[in-house]
Amino acid sequence: MQRTKMALSVSQAMTAMGFACLLGYGTQVHAQTSTTAPAASTSAPAPATPSVSDAKKKAGDKKVTDLNAVSVTGQLSAIRRAQSIKRDAVNVVDSVSAEEAGKFPDANVADALQRVPGVSVDRSGGESSQIAVRGFGPEFVAVTVNNRQMATASGSRAFNFDVLPSEIISVAQVNKTSSADIPEVDIGGVVNIQTARPLDFNGYHGAWSAAGVNSNLTGDWKGKTTPKASGVFGWTNSDHTFGWMASAMYYKRKDTQLNTQANSWYVDQDISTLSPGPGTANYTHVAVPETLASNVLDETRTRKGFSGAIDWKPFDHFTVQADTLFSSYKVDPLEHEFGQYGNTANILGLTTDANNTVTSFTRSGVGGGVMANDYVMSYTPSYEKSYQNGLNLAYDFDESTTLSLDISNSKAWNKQSANGYFLVIGGKNFGVNPVWTNNGSSTPPSYSGILSPTDTSDLTAHCCNAGSGNNVTNKVNQYQLNLTKSFVDGVLSQLEFGVQFEDQSVKSVSWGTPNSILCNAYCGYTLPVPPDAVGAYVYTAPNKIGGVSSPGLPAQWIQYDPHAYLAWLASPAAYNQLPADKRAALLAGLAANGGTLNAAPNPGSYNKVTESSKSFFAKSTFQGEMWDKPWTLEVGVRYLDLVSTSTAINQPPVSYYIDPNDTSNGQVAYGPLAPQSDDGGYHKWLPSLNFKWSLLDNLVYRFSLSKTLTPPELSNLYYNRSFGTRPNSLTISQGNPQLQPYTSRNFDMGLEWYIDDASYIALEGFYKKVSNFSTLVSTPVPFLTNQADGQPLTWTLTQPINLNSSNIYGEELTFNYQFTHLLPDPFDGLGIAANYTHVSSSTTLSPGVIAASGRFAVPGIGNSANMSLYYEKGPVQARLAYNWRGSYLRSLSFGAGAQPATRDSYGQLDLSASYGISKHVSLFVSATNLTHQHLYDYSVYSNRFLYAEADGTEYTVGVRGTF
Repeated sequence: MQRTKMALSVSQAMTAMGFACLLGYGTQVHAQTSTTAPAASTSAPAPATPSVSDAKKKAGDKKVTDLNAVSVTGQLSAIRRAQSIKRDAVNVVDSVSAEEAGKFPDANVADALQRVPGVSVDRSGGESSQIAVRGFGPEFVAVTVNNRQMATASGSRAFNFDVLPSEIISVAQVNKTSSADIPEVDIGGVVNIQTARPLDFNGYHGAWSAAGVNSNLTGDWKGKTTPKASGVFGWTNSDHTFGWMASAMYYKRKDTQLNTQANSWYVDQDISTLSPGPGTANYTHVAVPETLASNVLDETRTRKGFSGAIDWKPFDHFTVQADTLFSSYKVDPLEHEFGQYGNTANILGLTTDANNTVTSFTRSGVGGGVMANDYVMSYTPSYEKSYQNGLNLAYDFDESTTLSLDISNSKAWNKQSANGYFLVIGGKNFGVNPVWTNNGSSTPPSYSGILSPTDTSDLTAHCCNAGSGNNVTNKVNQYQLNLTKSFVDGVLSQLEFGVQFEDQSVKSVSWGTPNSILCNAYCGYTLPVPPDAVGAYVYTAPNKIGGVSSPGLPAQWIQYDPHAYLAWLASPAAYNQLPADKRAALLAGLAANGGTLNAAPNPGSYNKVTESSKSFFAKSTFQGEMWDKPWTLEVGVRYLDLVSTSTAINQPPVSYYIDPNDTSNGQVAYGPLAPQSDDGGYHKWLPSLNFKWSLLDNLVYRFSLSKTLTPPELSNLYYNRSFGTRPNSLTISQGNPQLQPYTSRNFDMGLEWYIDDASYIALEGFYKKVSNFSTLVSTPVPFLTNQADGQPLTWTLTQPINLNSSNIYGEELTFNYQFTHLLPDPFDGLGIAANYTHVSSSTTLSPGVIAASGRFAVPGIGNSANMSLYYEKGPVQARLAYNWRGSYLRSLSFGAGAQPATRDSYGQLDLSASYGISKHVSLFVSATNLTHQHLYDYSVYSNRFLYAEADGTEYTVGVRGTF
C-alpha cells in the first residue's frame, strides 16, 4: 500500500511546531533517505527493536531504507552507509559504520568516533579512551549498547571505550540532538553502539583477522611485536526465522611511554616569610610548581572480548532477540621515575615574570628540607571486566502496531588496586644548591647542580604505599516497554509510548598500606637502605624526546626490586633502627595487617551511590508537504524521576605534625570510622521537537529544540572526606548528595546538500543554555592543631554546589566528496572527508578571571577538525587521516594546588591501507601518530608546565578473511 500524500498548510505546520515549543523546547533530528514521500521516522532503526521498523514498512507509510540490510564490502560502502543513516534520521545524527562484519575502521571505538564531526577524544597511553561531543566532555555524553546502558568501572559516568572490542560493532551512532524515545539523555549527546544482527545475513557467514602490533617511541619498527586476532561466525536459516552469531577477539600491545609532570602549581606563596634570603624580599604571591618528575612507563595492554546474539521468530508477528557481551581490558604499567619534590621552605632565591610565575629558583643544601633525588617505582594496574546481557521481545498486533519489552543487566568491575604500589627511595642533595629553571612554554622545566643519581652508597628510605587506586563496581538493571502505532493515512504518521525502569549502583573503595604506617615510620630520608637488600641497580632510560623530557633528565638513575624493598621495610633489619615510638607504632600496624605491609582496603575511603529511576515518554510523528516539499515533524516529551542515596565511611585525622626531616611532608593519625549517608534526587520534564524539510530533492533543512540534562558527577556525589596534608596546601574535600543535574535548553538548525550517495556538504549551528553547573566552593575552616607548636590550623574545605550557568554555541561544517564522476580512471577512486567544529562559551577563564573569586568555565570547550583522504579502486583501499583538537580546559581545579589545567592543541596523522588478494582474503596495514606528536598540559599560563607525554607510533600488519 502506498502512503497517501497529504498537504499541510503553513499555518497548520506552525501550529504543530508552536505546540512543541510550549512544551519547553524539544527536538531531535533523524535523517531519512526519502526518495518518495517524506518518512515518518524515529531514530535510525535500532537492533534491539527491529520489529518497530518492520511495522513501519508493513504500514506502507513511506519508503524506508533498511540500513541493516545494506551490504557493506568496502570502505566506500561504509561511508555510504553512514551518510544514509544521517540523511534518513529526523534528529541530528552522525555515525561510523563497519565496512563488513568484524571490520570496524579503527582498532578502538573512540579512535573511529573522532572522525565524526563535533567529536573529539581524550587520549591516554597512545589510545583514545573517552570522547567529547561539541565540546562537552565524557561526563556529558551517554553511551548505550543496542540502546541499553552498559556499566563502566571508570568510577565516573564517563564511558571508557577502550574496554569495548571494535570487532563486534556494526554502527556507532552519535545522536547530537534529543528525541523522547532515546532511552538515555545527555547534554553533549547520546552514542548508541549497534552490534550486528544474525538475521542481517544468509546461511553460514563469518570473518576473521590476524595481525601483529608494534608500538614504539621512535617510529622505527623496533621492540616486541604482539598479536591481535578476531573472529565472527554465524548461521541463519533459509527462511530467516532463526539465526545466531558469535565473536571473539584478543589483542595485546606493548609500548613505552615517556612523560614529565609537575603535578600542580601552588599560587600566592609567601617565599619571603618562609625562607628569607637574597632575591626573596618582595615575593609574597609567587606561583611555584609542586614537583618535577620524569617517568618511563613500560605498559602491556591486553583486551579480550566475546559476544553472542540470537534472533528467533517462533511464529508470525513475534520476534525474540537475545544478546550477551563480555569484555576485559587489562593494563600493566610499570613506571620508572626520577623526581625532585618541591618545598617552598628551602628556597634561597628566585626570579619571576610579570605573572608572578617563578622562572628560576635555588634551593638550600642544608637542613631538614633539603631536596632529595627520588627514585620511584610505581605500578598502578587495572583489570576492568564488564558484561551486558539483553533480551528483547517484540509482538506485532497487526501491520501497524508493535509492543516490545527489553530487559538488560550489566556489570563492570576493576579489582586490581591491591596489586599496585608507589615506593620511593631517595638520596638527599646535601652540600649542593640545586637550581630549578623554567624553560618556557614548549619544554618542561629542569634541575641542575644535583648530586649523582647513580650513587648507590647513600640510599635512604622514604615512602609511600602498597596498593594503588580504587576498586570500583558498577551494576545496572534496565527494563523498557514500548508501544508503537503507525498510520497509513493522514498527517499523523506514528505514535510511540514507553516506560523505563532502571536501578544503578556504583561502589568504590581504595586499597593501600593501612593507616599510613609505612610513611609514619620511614618518611624523611633518615634510614640507610642497603643496596643489596633491595636489589638496587642502575637503570638506563630511553633516549630523550624534545618537548617531553626535562632537559636536566639524567640518562641513568637508581631503581630496585619493589617487593624486596617492601619486605625489607617490614623486617627487623629496618624497623630496629627506628626510634622507639615509631618502631612501636610500626609493629602494632604490622601485627594488625598480618605481619606485612601489603595493601588492604581502606574503610575510610568507602563510597557507594545508588540511583533508582523511572521514566515514561510519548512521541508523535507527523508528515506532509509544505509548498509541495515533504517534511517530517517529531514532537515528544520524556518524564524522569530519580532518587539517590550516597553512603560513605569517614575516617578523619585526629592529629597533625610536620616531619622535621622533610618539611614538605605533613603526617596525620586517623581516628575511628564514622558511617554517614544522605539522600538526593530530582524529577524533570524533557520535551523535544525535531523538524526536517526537504527544500529540494537533495537539500535538507533541519530544526531542533529540546531540553536535556546530565546527572551530577559521581565524584561530586561521593560523601566521604579526603584530606590533603601538604603544609602549604591543607585541604578537605567532600561531596554533596543534594546536587541537582545540569540542565540545558538546546537549539539546533542546519542545511545538508546531498550531492550523491557518498558526497555531501552540511552546515549546522547549535546553541545550548546550560544551568546548574557543579562548582567547587572553598571555605577556610579551623581543623586540628599542629603538634609541634600547638597552634590551630586553617584548612580549606571544598564542596560542589549548583551555582553557575553558561551559554555554549558553535557551528559544524562537513564536506565529504567522492571523485567518482569527476576524475578519470584510476583517480576516480579518490575521496575526501573533512569537517571543522567551532565551539564557544559565554564563560571562559582568562588569567585575570583566574585571580578573582568565583571563577568558572566549562571544561572541554574547544574547536576540532578532521581531514581524511581516501582511495578505493579494485583491490586497493587506503586512507590518510589527520585529527586535530584545539586547546581546551581539562579541569577547573586540578591537583593539590587546585588551579585550572589546560591541554594544548594536538594533531595526529594516521594511515591505513589494505589490498584484496582474492574475493575473501585481504592484507592490511595501519600506522597511528606518524608524526610523533605529544601531549602538553599547563596551568593558567603556558609557562606553568603541568604534563607532557610521548607515546610514539603504533604499526599493525595483518591478514583478514571472510566467508
